[in-house]
Amino acid sequence: MPRSQCAGRDVDGFLADLPPSTNRYTYEGKERFEEIANTEYHRLHRLLRQLQSGLFDISLNISEYFVIIIDPPSFQRDFSLKLNVGVRQFYNPTLHILILKWTLPEHSEVTRLFYDALMEALLPMGLKEAIHGYGGTSISLGGGIIKEPNGGWGPRYPRGIAKRPSVVVEVGLSAETKLRNDARMWVDPTSGEANMAITIKVSRQKPMIKIQTWEWDSNARCPYITQSCVIEKTGDDITVSKHPLTIPFNYIFRRSPGCPRETDIRLQKQDLVKIGTGVWEMQEL
Repeated sequence: MPRSQCAGRDVDGFLADLPPSTNRYTYEGKERFEEIANTEYHRLHRLLRQLQSGLFDISLNISEYFVIIIDPPSFQRDFSLKLNVGVRQFYNPTLHILILKWTLPEHSEVTRLFYDALMEALLPMGLKEAIHGYGGTSISLGGGIIKEPNGGWGPRYPRGIAKRPSVVVEVGLSAETKLRNDARMWVDPTSGEANMAITIKVSRQKPMIKIQTWEWDSNARCPYITQSCVIEKTGDDITVSKHPLTIPFNYIFRRSPGCPRETDIRLQKQDLVKIGTGVWEMQEL
């Protein structure tokens, strides 16, 4: 499908947040897409093995993303169902951009550990069964835009009420700018409608994890960082730059606490250290 130079510049600007090594393709049918996905999967894992063995130059950025240029009718026809349990997708129908992110072990492990910490905090409140998970769920952000977060939670609503995550988690290994723009989409009241976005940047080269929380500034009409925490290990010493990490009760449940035991969720230093050590053990760092 012909595209104007203006549209091309829009695409380039939109994709500028991805690592430079991110490959782009034009959609040529499902069979060709499966070949591309298979090639991208093996390319990424080959580079990761080389990185782990020290055969790969760590100054070169490895991208867990790849991009398909696909028009809305083709997307609706061929990608209306979930692609793959190992892939998270984002689709912008205006720019004809489908961004696919492979779910690597770091994504899964840090999301799982964060979820476990959240559940432990909710247990004494009697609210462990009161939230619904949205990890890997396709969420409409308006204007035909579809996005799947790494993780997300919101209150359980009665049948018939629209269900959306009120707190969202996005994990990245290669593109911190992409995480910031993901946070913007999630907390924007005209698109994601989430009360808070949590971005988690996991380093592949050293035992370091940066967790930031984002909210929406209605005056400046942009997201801003409300908390920033770095979990880092040097030798046997683990440091946490800021704690506790707090998720306000009303942010996740969209209501005020109803009794004294219902309080803000506070992940203490030991909770954050547990998240870090779990990821690093998996990474063998």
